[in-house]
Amino acid sequence: MCYLFTILNRNVRCMLIVVEDDAGVRVLVEELLLDRGYDVITAQTGDEGLDRIRHEPRLSLVITDIRMPGIDGWELARRAMEMRADLKILYITGYPGEQRPDDAPRGPLLRKPWRAGEFYQCLEQLISSGDARRIDPRS
Repeated sequence: MCYLFTILNRNVRCMLIVVEDDAGVRVLVEELLLDRGYDVITAQTGDEGLDRIRHEPRLSLVITDIRMPGIDGWELARRAMEMRADLKILYITGYPGEQRPDDAPRGPLLRKPWRAGEFYQCLEQLISSGDARRIDPRS
């Protein structure tokens, strides 16, 4: 599942896309984002996520689950970065043994189950960071 939302950060508007196929996680993430005042739009697949990335010039950050049917999160991030090298990536996974492939774009890997505070902190640090490589908890 894919969400698109907008954040106000230090008077600079930035747009993020979240790609997550699990309905429970999708609802949780949506509620967390809505509680923080973010606008949320949904789409169904990694393909739809890529289409939105392709057509949304304001997009600045991708939040993606790793294991999904069709395009997985690693491949989604690779393709997104080919389109837009300036994007930041936040990975989410429920698989404890998940290892980042050598060719995957850099970004924090947040392992489920995570707490709301951990999610918000990771997200906010990544948004304010000039370098996604500096914020890489638990990867």
